[in-house]
Amino acid sequence: MELLKAFGNNLLFWTTPIVLGASLLLTIKTRFVQFRKIPQMFYLFFSLLFKRPKKDQRGGTVQAGRALFTAMSTTIGISTIVSPVIAIRLGGPGAMLGFLLATILGAAVNFTEVTLALTYRKQNPEGGVSGGPMQYLQDEIAPLLAKWYAFFAFILLLGWTGAQANQLAAILGTEVLGIPHWGTGLFLAVAVLLLLVGGIKRIASFSAKLVPFMFVVFLVGSLWIIGANLDKIPAICSLVLRSAFTPQSFAPGFVVGGIFSAIRWGVFKGLQSNEAGVGTQGIPHSMANTEGAVDQGILAMIATYSAGMICLLSSLVALITETWQDPTLPLGIAMVAKSFQSYFSTLGLFIVALSAFLFAFGTILGNSFNGSQCFLYLTKRKGVVYYYLATALLIFFGSIVDVTMIWSVIDFLLVPVVVPHILSVVYLAYKRSDLLVETNLKPLPELMQTEG
Repeated sequence: MELLKAFGNNLLFWTTPIVLGASLLLTIKTRFVQFRKIPQMFYLFFSLLFKRPKKDQRGGTVQAGRALFTAMSTTIGISTIVSPVIAIRLGGPGAMLGFLLATILGAAVNFTEVTLALTYRKQNPEGGVSGGPMQYLQDEIAPLLAKWYAFFAFILLLGWTGAQANQLAAILGTEVLGIPHWGTGLFLAVAVLLLLVGGIKRIASFSAKLVPFMFVVFLVGSLWIIGANLDKIPAICSLVLRSAFTPQSFAPGFVVGGIFSAIRWGVFKGLQSNEAGVGTQGIPHSMANTEGAVDQGILAMIATYSAGMICLLSSLVALITETWQDPTLPLGIAMVAKSFQSYFSTLGLFIVALSAFLFAFGTILGNSFNGSQCFLYLTKRKGVVYYYLATALLIFFGSIVDVTMIWSVIDFLLVPVVVPHILSVVYLAYKRSDLLVETNLKPLPELMQTEG
């Protein structure tokens, strides 16, 4: 077990420069799209929220906004609130800079991934749409690489699903709430199975209602704690900068910090949060009922910035309450719960439990859908019912077993998914740079199409 952890840590350490370098190249190639297109990003988002879309009968697709919320439900999960705290515990407060870097550069990566996914998606003969990295890897790189991606992404997403279920069961199984782990697992397994059987339209409809609510719940609780401690913010900023450049002892025998540690933990935990480079955001966006590939890519950056905001809030709460220095707290959701309990008492546990339930459910559902698309690609669109049953079983067992090893395996599995994929995206961005410019944009009102 310890050998696996050490190997995974070394592997991720040497992988970080590849991810950062590729992300920087995409940022330059897209001419800093993550900054240039912020006004249009908000225009598209609010247009989709408040304008009644036109009716469109195209099968197997969903409204562009619902595709975004489905992607966001996957991106904003328990790892979004837990990963920053783990990164700070292991890499020091300076890891916040790594998260900031992962968010800024990740927005350009997600823009490119989603634009490519929309461009290369295919209409299936039996109805529906096939999209995501598998399609552009198959058409432009090599079919074997597409299968490689689908296989390892499929395994990674199953691992993420089991780990999310485990963390949710842990917080709901505390003495205050007392929900047995098997009860959490059984409910999640049945609910996700029913939604998966309903297809992308049922999933997208549910996500469109879930995401805004879960975002606001955690936002309000976090801002309350931060607002009550505004006087501590300057000292925290100073601590973050000192930690990023100077290793320090924050607890007896516990030395963390330094720029390499900050970037390693911040960037890779940030990657787990916003999925930049993983390619999975492109799968639900491929189902969007729009011809504006670049528009949808710009819209996709909302998910990256939203995940970054949640990470920032979670980091600040951990630093304000100093729970990240408590050696008695296990890594994970318990650290976040303790932070909220210190300000809201028992109510704080309920806030974290509700946030964790909403975040975990949305992520499990989104990951399960994305995994099903990888599975269907590998099996030539056959036998998806077996995948649904396997997912339900993994959710249940993930809730009742110790998944310490799963978290280590997940870090390890990120490498065969992210490295070949992000390098391929960079290659395609330079080979097909015509796809990433505004010449293929349709007029903005024409984006407002849906299945009705």
